[in-house]
Amino acid sequence: MTSATRRDVTLSDGGVIPAVTVVRTAGMAASPLTAQVPGERDRWGRPSVDAHLRVVVVPDVHAAGHTAHAAVDDGRSTTRSCQHALPMGRFARHDVAAEPLGGDLLPFPPDPYVTCLVLGPAGAVCTEGRQRALDPPPPTDDAERLLDQAGRLSNG
Repeated sequence: MTSATRRDVTLSDGGVIPAVTVVRTAGMAASPLTAQVPGERDRWGRPSVDAHLRVVVVPDVHAAGHTAHAAVDDGRSTTRSCQHALPMGRFARHDVAAEPLGGDLLPFPPDPYVTCLVLGPAGAVCTEGRQRALDPPPPTDDAERLLDQAGRLSNG
């Protein structure tokens, strides 16, 4: 996709697709399409959004995931990761559909902050909150002990 208007989307091969709503979900960087949206950006090029994921200076445009700079706690913003991108997409989808129908908008709840670390075939470790401490450090030479430690430290 190289551009989007209120009526269509232009693809990189020159094809044009009629569209009323465009949702782009890919990558860790803000989409180059955000250059078409006026307003303040963070250092990754993401436009600032309000609690309903509407671009602050263009409220009829919603941004989510890696393309949105949303405030969370203590002056921080959402990370460019699945931990925020996936739920942001769900809330943006709801609000984009609810708004023209006069439905209630749902503010994006950025908390709790979670981190998931995929360990390949061994599984994964998920934590909640911003403080991360593995004490004692996980063993690196014993797969069974590593999995036991991961289970103990996970939130689920």
